[in-house]
Amino acid sequence: MEKIYRNDPCPCGSGKKYKRCCGAGEAVPITTIIEGEIDELQKQILQYAYHHFGHVLQDDFESFEELSELDDEQELEFFELIHTVWFSLFEGLDDGETIIEKFIHGQISKIKRPKLKQILQTWTFARTFVGKVISIDENKLKVEDGLSSEQLDTIVTSLSPTVKEGSFIIGILVPYDQSYVFFPSAFDLPELMPEHAYSYIEDCSMNAEYDSPQDYLTDNFLEVLSELPMIGGLLEIDELEWPAPVYKEVVDILREKLISLVPPPIIDLGVILWINYVQRKQKRIQNPNLYAAAMHYLLTTIAPMNVMYTQKELAEQYGVNARSISSIVSELDGVLAEDIAQLMELGLMTEENDPSPPFIPRLEGASVIEFPKNSNSEAIGSGASRSSGPSEKTTKKTKVTTREVSKRDEERARNLIYDALQSEGKNRYKLAEDALTLNPNCVDAYVILAEKTKSLEDAILMYEKGIQAGERDLGKAFFKENKGFFWGLTETRPFMRAKQHYAEALSLLGKVNEAIGQYEELLELNPMDNQGVRYSLFVAYIDEGEYKKASNLLQQYDEATAHGAYNKLLLELSEKGFTKKAQLLVKAAKKENKYVIPYLVGKKRLPAYPPDYYGFGDENEAIVYVDMHLHLWKKIEGLAEWLKNK
Repeated sequence: MEKIYRNDPCPCGSGKKYKRCCGAGEAVPITTIIEGEIDELQKQILQYAYHHFGHVLQDDFESFEELSELDDEQELEFFELIHTVWFSLFEGLDDGETIIEKFIHGQISKIKRPKLKQILQTWTFARTFVGKVISIDENKLKVEDGLSSEQLDTIVTSLSPTVKEGSFIIGILVPYDQSYVFFPSAFDLPELMPEHAYSYIEDCSMNAEYDSPQDYLTDNFLEVLSELPMIGGLLEIDELEWPAPVYKEVVDILREKLISLVPPPIIDLGVILWINYVQRKQKRIQNPNLYAAAMHYLLTTIAPMNVMYTQKELAEQYGVNARSISSIVSELDGVLAEDIAQLMELGLMTEENDPSPPFIPRLEGASVIEFPKNSNSEAIGSGASRSSGPSEKTTKKTKVTTREVSKRDEERARNLIYDALQSEGKNRYKLAEDALTLNPNCVDAYVILAEKTKSLEDAILMYEKGIQAGERDLGKAFFKENKGFFWGLTETRPFMRAKQHYAEALSLLGKVNEAIGQYEELLELNPMDNQGVRYSLFVAYIDEGEYKKASNLLQQYDEATAHGAYNKLLLELSEKGFTKKAQLLVKAAKKENKYVIPYLVGKKRLPAYPPDYYGFGDENEAIVYVDMHLHLWKKIEGLAEWLKNK
C-alpha cells in the first residue's frame, strides 16, 4: 500500500487532510465506536416509539401506574422509560408486530455501518435478566443468570459505581455479537441477596401458574423491578437498642429458624412486633427459645409462609413445651393486637394462613364447600334480619346452653382446631367435635362440621350455631367498640368466616335478600374487606335488580382488575343495554383481561374446578370471574352477537 502522509487527502473521502481526520490523535478501537453507536441507536428507538406509538405506550403504562401506586415524580419518569423499552421489545401491537420490528423494517436502511445493521436485526431476540455479577472489566460484566445459571458476557454503556462483584442486577439484554448489551442499563440492588430475589420470582411464577420463572419475569418485568427493593435486606438488629440482651437473643434464634423459610420482610415484621412487645412488657425471660417459638407461631397466623407448623412441631424444633408456646402466643396476640391490625390495614400482612403473594388475591370462603342440593327441604333461617344474624325461629332450634369455659379448655380447643385444619376425613371432624366438647363457643368447629352435613339446610344450621357462638364469645360491647376494623383483630376471624359461609349458603338456597343483609353486615364490620365479600354482594345485588346499590359498591371498591372492569360493563348492560358507554367499557375490560370474553360467549368452556390462585390479567383470573358471574351475563339477550365485533 502507498504510504499516506499527514498533509495528504484522507482516504476515507471526507475531503479533509489526513492529519485532521482519521490520522488525528491515537487510533480509536472499532468496538468503542460501535458501542457509542449502539448507545445512540437505543436513543433513536425510544424516540421512534414515543413519536409513533406514544398513545399506546401511555395507555399501557397507566395500568401499571394505577396498580403500583407510584407518586414520586422521578420514580414515575424512571419506570415510564423502562416501560417504553420493555413494551418496544416484547409487547405486540394490534397487528402482532412489536415496535422494535417496525423500527427495524422502517429505519435499517438509514444505518450506514453494516456491522450495526447486523446487530440491530438480532434485537428481536431480547431477553429480561436477573442475576449477579461474576467479574467486572471497565464497562464489561460477566454475569450469571439467576434463573438458568447461564454465564453471559455483557456490556453496560453507563456503569453504576455501586456495581461490584457479587451484586444483584436486573435489566433487559439485547444481543451484541456473542455477548449482550443492557438496554438502557443494568440496575443493581446492592442490599438485596440474589437468592432472595430468585426465590421471590420463582414463587410468583409458580403461584401465577407460568410455565417458567423466565416467562413470568418477561411478562411482569416492571412489577418485579418495582417490588424487588421491598424484599431487601434484614433489619440491623445489632444496631437496635434492647432493654436486656436476652430480648435480642430471642430475635437471633427466630431469625436463624426463619431465614430459609420466608423472605426478609416477614422476618423484619416479626422483629418489629417483638420490639413493640418488649417495650410494653419487659418480662423476665428464662428460656428465649420458648419466646422465639411463640413468635414463630404468631407469624404463621398473620403472614404468608411456605411451610406451616403446628405448635407441637415448633415445640420439637425449638426444644420447648407445646403448652407453654400456646400460653405465650395468647399473651403476645393480646399485647400486639393493635399493631397487627395496623400492619394488615397497611397491607404489610395478608389474610390468616394465606400463602399467596400480596399481588395474587384469594377470596377467602369462596368455593370452599360444595353443598348438596335438596329440593324437597324447607329453607331454614329465611327470616334472618340484618341486626340479629340468624332468624328468631332458627335461634330457638339451635340454642346452645352456655357454661363457663376455662382458659385452659379454650387453649386445648384451639389447638384441636389447628390440628383439624391440617387433617382430612373422619379425624378432621372428630377433632372439631372434641373441640366443641371443651369449648361450646369454638366457632371454627361449627364451620368444619358444616362440611359433612348432608344438605344445605343442615349446613346453614351449623353456620348459625357458629355465628351465635361467636356473638356469645365476643360480647355485644366488643362489636360496638371494634366495628370498622374487625378483621384486624384475630379473635374475630372465626365469627367472620362463619358469617360469610352462612351468607353464601343462604344465597345458594335462593334466599338472596337474606344473604345481602349478611354481606352488608360483614362490610360494616370490616370495610377493608379482606374476605372478598364485595364480589359476592355485587352478584347478589344484580340478581335482585339492585342496580343503584351495585353501582355504589363498585365506586366504594374501585379496582383495576377483571372483577372491577367487567362488573362495570355488566352493570351498564343489565341496566341500560348496549349503549355507547358500554362500548367504551368493553374496551377497558378487555384491556384488564383479554381471556374473559371467550368464556362469556361460549367459545371456551370453564374447567370442572376453578383455580386456587390467579394473577391479574391471566386466564385463571378470567376463569374465577366467569365462574362466579356467568349466570348474570347469560340474562343479557344478544350478548354474544354484540361482543363478536368488540
